[in-house]
Amino acid sequence: MQLINTQGMAFIGPGSEWFWTAISGLVLASTFFAIYRQLRLQRDSAAIEQVAEMERVWTSERMSRSELAVLLAIESGVAPLDFPDKASAHVGDFYERMGYLTRTGHLNRQFVYDQWTALAQTWWARLLPSTLATRERDEEPTIWSEFEWLTRTMAEMDRKAGASWSLSPEALARALPSTIQQMREAVEIDEALRTVTVRLAPLPIPVTPARPRSAVTRARAGHPTPAASGVAEP
Repeated sequence: MQLINTQGMAFIGPGSEWFWTAISGLVLASTFFAIYRQLRLQRDSAAIEQVAEMERVWTSERMSRSELAVLLAIESGVAPLDFPDKASAHVGDFYERMGYLTRTGHLNRQFVYDQWTALAQTWWARLLPSTLATRERDEEPTIWSEFEWLTRTMAEMDRKAGASWSLSPEALARALPSTIQQMREAVEIDEALRTVTVRLAPLPIPVTPARPRSAVTRARAGHPTPAASGVAEP
């Protein structure tokens, strides 16, 4: 049984156009696949670098101090519009950037959910009174809109996964003391890493006495001997 009829098929010369067209198609397909694979590898590498950079920022001493300043303001009952501006902005802008990168596809949404859902929603709840007050004062409803989108998205993914977080004011108040302690410890660790330990040698420092050199040794070293200098050698 003949499956392929090769009679009259030409591979070189007249009539071989079909063969070279097929070869060109295969070459183009292979090239497109290689380009796609390279672009995907570059995108994955950029995403990994972006995630590593965000984790570095989140665990930095500046971020720990900013979080601590906001938490202490909440503990002290500071009015929403009186939150420490620089510290609040540092924390909120971090999640604003994360929301933008996630929404535009630069960060994998599932990865962000697995790593950041609890933290993102908790910090949105903590900063929400200040955010709403600032939006109303400045008449700017888009302040931290990407942060808000990120929080809504994470909450929706929680519902689909059957997970839930207690973000009521009472729950946040109960968690506040332990969270403050964690931030204090994080700052102390960063401070300890900058500390330079100087170890002093015990006193008195032992001194090894130098042995007197003989006349022959002094002469070899170019020093005058006692006889040459007119001084009697003991």
